[in-house]
Amino acid sequence: MLELSALGKQGDTVARARGQVLEILQYGNGCAVWFQEADPDATEVFRSLHFKLEMRGTSYVYGMTDKRGQLFKHPWAARSIEKAGRDATIQLNANGPFFNQTSHIMQLDPGGMFMRPSGNLTLTISSYNGDTPEAQITILLHELGHIIGRLPEDDDSWDGRSSRNTSEVLRHCKTETRAAAHHSPRGSI
Repeated sequence: MLELSALGKQGDTVARARGQVLEILQYGNGCAVWFQEADPDATEVFRSLHFKLEMRGTSYVYGMTDKRGQLFKHPWAARSIEKAGRDATIQLNANGPFFNQTSHIMQLDPGGMFMRPSGNLTLTISSYNGDTPEAQITILLHELGHIIGRLPEDDDSWDGRSSRNTSEVLRHCKTETRAAAHHSPRGSI
């Protein structure tokens, strides 16, 4: 895909993950069927998608302590428009967990007004570390879920909707995600 080759090394990473997702969607497994229930042409919709890098995306993990204890909000991984369909664009955060394993923590004061550096944290997508094939495949499947209306809208808030949507994707696609992540060598297109 010429569009991805123009993005250099990060484009190669996206191309590999894209190929792994297409591998999952092309077979009659539980994951593919789950997406096809929302859109019978889910594979072709995914094949038509465009990818853009947001170079100035959030790069910090925000930490906050409240009555439940320490909470962390990881940088967003990707964005897309709900029910956008064919030829939609997935915007990938170049500073988020699609491309990075760790991030600096910025601890927020109890009022959420001031921040101070507070170490580093491993970025995760569900139980997968950032910058791994499993995380990257999960991120792309999550965005496909929005694009075809399989998942409800979420955002970069503290409310946990995005994490719940990712859990729903993995409820249907975990086995296929793991298999695809280990089927293609890392770095191949």
